[in-house]
Amino acid sequence: MNRISILSLLALFSMYLQAQESNYRYADATQTWRLTNNAAALGLDSTENRGYALFNAEHLSGDYKRVQEGMPTNQLRFQTERYQTIGKYLHGYGRFDFDYGREKDRTWCDVMRPYDANPYFAGSAIKGKYDFQDFDFTAAVGTVNLNNWQYGLRLDYKVGDLSRLRDPRSRSQLLDYKLSPAVIRTMGRHVFGLSASYQRRKEKITGVTTVQQDPTLKYYLMTGMEHADGTTGGYSSFAREWVDHTFAAEVSYGYRHADGHSVVAASIARDNEYVYGQYKYEPGRFTEFTYALDAHHRSKEGRLLHQLDLHVSYRQAYADEYRQKLQQEKDAKTGFTSFYYTNLITFKKRYQVNCFEANMRYRAHLTSQKDEKAYFGASISINDNENKYLLPTSRLSHGGTLLLTEGGTAIGKRLWIDAEAGGFLSQEAALSLSDMNTDYAQQVLLPDMRYYKANYWTGKVALSYQFPLSMKGQRSWWFVRAYGTYIRANGQMDSRCIGLSIGLYN
Repeated sequence: MNRISILSLLALFSMYLQAQESNYRYADATQTWRLTNNAAALGLDSTENRGYALFNAEHLSGDYKRVQEGMPTNQLRFQTERYQTIGKYLHGYGRFDFDYGREKDRTWCDVMRPYDANPYFAGSAIKGKYDFQDFDFTAAVGTVNLNNWQYGLRLDYKVGDLSRLRDPRSRSQLLDYKLSPAVIRTMGRHVFGLSASYQRRKEKITGVTTVQQDPTLKYYLMTGMEHADGTTGGYSSFAREWVDHTFAAEVSYGYRHADGHSVVAASIARDNEYVYGQYKYEPGRFTEFTYALDAHHRSKEGRLLHQLDLHVSYRQAYADEYRQKLQQEKDAKTGFTSFYYTNLITFKKRYQVNCFEANMRYRAHLTSQKDEKAYFGASISINDNENKYLLPTSRLSHGGTLLLTEGGTAIGKRLWIDAEAGGFLSQEAALSLSDMNTDYAQQVLLPDMRYYKANYWTGKVALSYQFPLSMKGQRSWWFVRAYGTYIRANGQMDSRCIGLSIGLYN
């Protein structure tokens, strides 16, 4: 091979490396089926082999937060993603995300989901530091077109840990996995998809300890809204687990036209979350239904790629509350005594949750072949949430609208700049309590109203710089990304976030 050929290949290789981020952004922008839960459709979007890996450090501070949210927060993260063709018949996708961090001044919550979820959780009224870490893994595989049929399977697996570092000290551990088989049928330009899933989520606190003995230390058990029972020394024998089983199904339809493609997906999910204490004590059971509709459209007009995404979801949930009595039986032969609870009274749907969410985003991407050069767009998000406790009746409702504009551009061959700006308008924030003098009402619900009533404006800027780096004779294309977000809300509240990432494309 002569020198001219070698130089030509090197030039082409250099151009390929320089286009890594622009090419990755373009491939992400064209995806539609990847945004559904259908793993069989992996081969319907871009099938080129690509991936990235990055390390990220982030700091979050400010006072625009709710009581049960910790701040300031420091977090480290490792994240990697890969699309890969496997042999002649399979397309694969994998993602791994690990984060570790610490949040301060968190209170009244020792579980991972305190909002719009199961009301039977626990916590301390004393502010404390919490360490958290999560391992989140996704693997999906889909076949190529086999006589107009495609099949797929997806696995989502997550484990987590949330540890309180101040008396009373708790440790919440999470195991969450989801299995989703799927199938696709292609008929000309029409594509029909069906997927189902089973998800099991288990979070548990096996015990609460203290380093120092404090005879006045209380531990609270929540049952919904302002109702929380605080017991001095109640942490000493506390143990609880939350076991959630979710069954879901999704139907999808896609149409590919001359200058683009569109996908519509509708899904329904039903889950039952069981709550168990010592001797299988059950304070209640949480049931939830989720209905969702998603639509994604992509079309090409010259160098412009139009992206339109729509999402609408409605969650309807309720908790039955139980009154139980501890029973004991002694075996006459062995002398062993067994303990169990029997249910005396059931209060049907005593705690209720209703959440509506709708958002729409439009982006126009300026492209060159399969690279993105710039983009601009706007989005609108609407949410409306209600928590209600019956007999006596208490109600919390809040919601609003978030409007954002966004844009980004490549500067030269190595630099990308992204910016976002907008504002949130609180349209509803109302609290009605049957008893406003409880500890939970005074220290959580009433202070949180300041958060729910606040309007805010927000801005975000991110800079990404790419550079080549050779290690052991292998040249790779690396990047450094710095970003910052600022939120300014009513009542002199604000929130600040800064972060730095370093990674590579592969």
